[in-house]
Amino acid sequence: MKTDYGNIQVPRQQIVSIDFPENEPQNATSAAPAPIDESLEGTSYSNRTEKFQMTFPAGWGLAPNLRKQSKDIAAALESPDQTLFFFMTPEKFVGTLATYEVLVETQYQTKFKDYAKLSQSDIAIDGKKSLKLIWHAKNPQANDASLKGIVYIIPYEGRMVRLTFLTLELLFDEALPVFEKIASSYQTANSSK
Repeated sequence: MKTDYGNIQVPRQQIVSIDFPENEPQNATSAAPAPIDESLEGTSYSNRTEKFQMTFPAGWGLAPNLRKQSKDIAAALESPDQTLFFFMTPEKFVGTLATYEVLVETQYQTKFKDYAKLSQSDIAIDGKKSLKLIWHAKNPQANDASLKGIVYIIPYEGRMVRLTFLTLELLFDEALPVFEKIASSYQTANSSK
């Protein structure tokens, strides 16, 4: 490896990561989330940027402040009492659904403490054979609050879409039917997308 201090040799098994400075954001504005063309009229949510629509219970609202948590989040909504949360994340991906599931779980293990998958099942969303995972973890950014979530992974050609629902673990059983109804309403403008 060439460094400012000369050439050094590092055993492959000791390499944790390789970062290239030219791939880093140039300034704070480049890390800002891209503008999203979306609207919520009554219970009908439309996202023209990602070309999908969904139906939410009355009173749910857009949560642009939650979108700031990750530049990859294309939609974020929350219940009126701010206890139930929804995120839509599209990602370019050409591998299998099983491989993507491993990547998602690895990401959750990194982000949360004590992450554990509770169940996994196949489901159809937007006419696609999809995957449904229920999990729980602790949020280190919120005093280790116990969270429980459900994520639907929908495969499309060249990309995956994640529909993620989160709440406090104590509220999950009551919220589950609401989450499932919202997820079942997900429709793309062109499902072969």
